[in-house]
Amino acid sequence: MTTTAEGLSHSRESAVGEGAGQHHLSANGVTVHYGPVRALDGFTALIPRGVVGLLGPNGAGKSTFIKACLGLVSLSAGTISVGGLDSRTQSLRIRDHVGYMPENDCLIPSVNAVELVSYFGMMSGMTSKDSMQRGHEVLDFVGVGEERYRLIKSYSTGMKQKVKLAQAIVHDPPLLFLDEPTSGMDPQGREEMLELVTMIGASDKTVILSSHVLQEVEQVCRHVVIMSNGRLVAEGETSVLVAGQEDVQSLTIRGDESAIGRYVAALGRTCEILERRDEGKGQVALRIRGDETGRNVFRLAGENEVQVRYYRGERLDLEEVFLRSFKRGGDLGD
Repeated sequence: MTTTAEGLSHSRESAVGEGAGQHHLSANGVTVHYGPVRALDGFTALIPRGVVGLLGPNGAGKSTFIKACLGLVSLSAGTISVGGLDSRTQSLRIRDHVGYMPENDCLIPSVNAVELVSYFGMMSGMTSKDSMQRGHEVLDFVGVGEERYRLIKSYSTGMKQKVKLAQAIVHDPPLLFLDEPTSGMDPQGREEMLELVTMIGASDKTVILSSHVLQEVEQVCRHVVIMSNGRLVAEGETSVLVAGQEDVQSLTIRGDESAIGRYVAALGRTCEILERRDEGKGQVALRIRGDETGRNVFRLAGENEVQVRYYRGERLDLEEVFLRSFKRGGDLGD
C-alpha cells in the first residue's frame, strides 16, 4: 500500500502554526551582526505555507536567517515570527516543531536506517514504541525498503538523502528546512525526491528549500525568496515572477549583420527596445515594449529581409529572474 504525506500525520500536538494564518513565517526588519559584519541587513519577508525556495549566492544570509528563525543567533534589530511564536523568546518551542535536512552527511554509519530514524523520533519526545512505528512509516514514505536493515555506511548517496529526509519528518513537524535535498542524486532520484517534497508541501506544511539548482526550485516551489548581502532583493509567487512584464515581448531574429542593423533601427522608431543580446551566427534576441500585436515586428522583418525565429509575450525562467534581481538591487559578490 502506498504511503501518502497525509497518512504520515499523527496526533502529536503542535503549537507552531496555530493562528499563523496564511503566512507561516515572517521576518520584519531583521538585522544580525557577527562582530563588525552585518549578516542580515533589515531583512523583511513573508513566507507562506507550502514549498518555498530560499535563494541567494554564498554569503547572502540564508543560513543566518535559518539560525535566526530558530533563535540560534541574536537579533540586533527586528522580529521573526514562526507560526505565531517569537524567535527571541520562544525559540525552544519553535525548535521542537522544526525538521531539518542538512546538505552535509550527518548520518551515523554504524547503525541502520530504522535505528537512526527512530532514535531521532525519541529525541523529539516520542516514546520508543511510537518512534519505531513512526520510523517505519516515514521510511516507507521516502522509498527505503528492505535496505533499512543494512548499515548506513553501505548506502549510496541517494539512499542517504532519503534517510536524511526521513529523520527530518519523523516527528511530523509543521516547518521543514531542506538544504540541497537532491545533492548527489541521479536524475531518477532527483525526480523522486522532488515528488516527495511536493507531497509534503501539499499537506499544509511549510517547506523552505535551499537549492542551487534553479530548475528544481521552479519545478516544486510556489513561492520564492531571493537574498543578497543580507537583504531581500525579490520575493513572490513563482508563477508571477516568471511571467515577466505584461506589456513586454521577447523575439529572436536571424539575418546578416547589415539587415539586422537596419531592422533594429527601424523597430526602435516604432517601439521601445529594452534589451539586445547577440547570440552569434547571425542571431539576435530582443526585448521590446510597445508592439503587443506584433504587427510592426513582422512587417519590418519582411521589409528588411530578416527572419523572426521566435516571438511571444515575455516569460522568464527562474535563472533570469534571479539574475535580474541582482541587477536591480544586489550583486553576485559578497
